[in-house]
Amino acid sequence: MPSGSRSGHKVIALPSLAVNTPRKRILARPFQEVIMKRSAFPFLLSFVVIFSTAAAGRADDQKKPILCSECNMKISEANKKFSVVLPNVKGMGPSSYDDVGCAVFSRNKECATRQMTFDSNAIVYDYLTVEEVPAEKAFFAFKSSAWTPMGYGIVAFKDKAQAEKFAAEHGKVKVVRWFELVDEKL
Repeated sequence: MPSGSRSGHKVIALPSLAVNTPRKRILARPFQEVIMKRSAFPFLLSFVVIFSTAAAGRADDQKKPILCSECNMKISEANKKFSVVLPNVKGMGPSSYDDVGCAVFSRNKECATRQMTFDSNAIVYDYLTVEEVPAEKAFFAFKSSAWTPMGYGIVAFKDKAQAEKFAAEHGKVKVVRWFELVDEKL
């Protein structure tokens, strides 16, 4: 065994902290023992950093914003009433749209089979109550002056009377069903 090592551990040579007083000599020994045990410190520090980063990553995933599948615009909670959601259905992944117009534009690019799947699974939100409504059962105020995230001016309602009241308040607005809306030129 080389000199300066005990039981296979390398001893770090430190400048002597001990002066000729017994008290200083006693203080130097614990300091040297702490330095020798320091090899565990980087391991523990890296362990803490890795797991705290992993936990922060999971929190970021939960807070990840929902983006429009057509225009990549963030869908805020305040603008949820203008959005359309297509849940995960066979043959089509989950999709979200920040504006009814984006959803119609995206739907119309699909083949006929996928359009039928889109139509029967799309969910819109009532403009007044923000309740979920199947798109096929909703009424839409079309070509309104109402602000919508992408400017299409299409607003969904659960109740036909509410849609007609909104249309009367906003000028020359048509009230249409989903199957009529998807045939309109946006």
